[in-house]
Amino acid sequence: MWIYLLKFSACLAILLLFYKLVLEKVHIHHFKRYYLLISFIISLGIPLITFTQYVNVTVEPVLFAQNPTYNGIYTEALPQDGSNILPLLLWSLYMLGVILFGLKFLANLKSLVKSIKNNPVQKSGRIQHVLLQELIAPHTFFSYIFFNRKDYESQKISQEVFWHEETHANQKHSLDILLLELIQIVLWFHPLIYWAKHMVKLNHEFLADQAVLNKGASIPNYQNLILAFSSNAETPQLANAIHYSSIKKRIVIMKTKTSKKAIVLKGLVLIPLIALLLYSFSTKEILEIQKTEKATVVEHYPQGVIEQEKIYDPRNQNIPTQEISIAINKKGQLLVNTDLVSLEELNSHLLKYNQGLTKEQRSQSVRAIIKVEKKTPDNIIKKVDAILMDYGVATIDIQGPTKSSDQLGATKTEIREFNTLAKKYNTQPQAMRVVPLKDLKTLETIYGRMSDEQKQQALPFPECAPPPPPSPAPPTEHVKEDNSPSPNLKSSDNQKIDATNKPSVYYGKLYTVPLPPPEKNPDPVKYIKELAEKGATFYIGPHQYKTDEAIELVKKSKDPNIDVSDYPIVRLGGC
Repeated sequence: MWIYLLKFSACLAILLLFYKLVLEKVHIHHFKRYYLLISFIISLGIPLITFTQYVNVTVEPVLFAQNPTYNGIYTEALPQDGSNILPLLLWSLYMLGVILFGLKFLANLKSLVKSIKNNPVQKSGRIQHVLLQELIAPHTFFSYIFFNRKDYESQKISQEVFWHEETHANQKHSLDILLLELIQIVLWFHPLIYWAKHMVKLNHEFLADQAVLNKGASIPNYQNLILAFSSNAETPQLANAIHYSSIKKRIVIMKTKTSKKAIVLKGLVLIPLIALLLYSFSTKEILEIQKTEKATVVEHYPQGVIEQEKIYDPRNQNIPTQEISIAINKKGQLLVNTDLVSLEELNSHLLKYNQGLTKEQRSQSVRAIIKVEKKTPDNIIKKVDAILMDYGVATIDIQGPTKSSDQLGATKTEIREFNTLAKKYNTQPQAMRVVPLKDLKTLETIYGRMSDEQKQQALPFPECAPPPPPSPAPPTEHVKEDNSPSPNLKSSDNQKIDATNKPSVYYGKLYTVPLPPPEKNPDPVKYIKELAEKGATFYIGPHQYKTDEAIELVKKSKDPNIDVSDYPIVRLGGC
């Protein structure tokens, strides 16, 4: 907020200074009117413009565990107890100023409306003359021109005065004044607003003076007329009056002339000036496009720690990775990276990061770190955690001196989701149970967040049957048992295949020779299909995967490893 205000002030100061030094005395009063108004728009808009530069870098990221050991928290950047008073005082002072200036504006407006209603009005075309009893200088508010009734009825007001005030009415100068008054209510503390307001009203007088002179008025007579009205007669703040200050400057402007060549040259200076402001006070952002080739994922499962390697295909993935850091102090205040954000604004604030990524891409590459103090409210941490999950992140690392995700526990919604999935798969026989990868991730994530009490109250975790042990290798030589020789094992492949349906006796026990795996296919996807046709089952670590899931994992793998040493158990690596 402060940086934006400083940039706005710098832009407006430069534009007003350029007007004062270069344009004020130039006879292009209509252009100057719009220049002063547009200066506010330019000054407000340039600090909001962001130029983004994309830089390509290749990294090999490591995505950390969701339930790590806490490493501490840096709280220096968080607002401390004493520092919270000053912002409150400043905001209170600002709002008090807004209220006072707003009331003053409404009082001035009410005074003008009351003068129109309570005094006689005479129409002159679309212009209406309001006749007041007070000794006032002629002034204009929209199509209403206010005169002293005695001077008006005795025809002491010269024609030049009527022309002057009618110019204010016809060119709608009151719109400019009202706009500046509203800006002044919001930025009442800003000195440049008062300077700009003075410049705008003075330029209105230049326009009215020029219109009078263009109608054939004598310059000396008109100058004497202006001097005659430079009395102490008061006029409302929202009106344009003929005796507005800087009369000496108005008289000088009437006598000066500006060549067209000088006007063009001074106008051309605006182009590099605007370019300089745009370059100096806009926001520059460098966005790193990180091409992730390979990432090691360390995940905490109920059964223990499992390390997996995830391979990203560079032809399909060009995802920028980013770390989002959220610090929460004991008062529940949030510091997101370097921005102080309320809990209600966190959801919308997160959308400013990784705008080029989908939620699915964010869930693969964005890491979130939540740093907490000792007395940070648990409910705030849970809400932040839930908002991050909804935003989509690959991992959430909660760091703090005493807190842990197990102590915090899962939310009621997560408990219901866990119980629903656990009930679904616990009804299946464990030997036949196959849990899809998506549901398995959900179960393990929620289970890892549960407190010990929640784990006792929840349904049992749906464990899958462990992979069967490797099949015993058949003996390759004669073994004697009870002083009798064992039969010879046929060595050829055809004999081995024939023997699969014929029980043999080794060591006095019945044994069936297992089927050999099919020959290795150079195409890993075809090889998986051939293995599946022969009745193979696929495992990564302790978890079993369906055939179609195994095929998808192999497709995404850059260098899949298909281990058939325990066939028909097939173990996949590099997926």
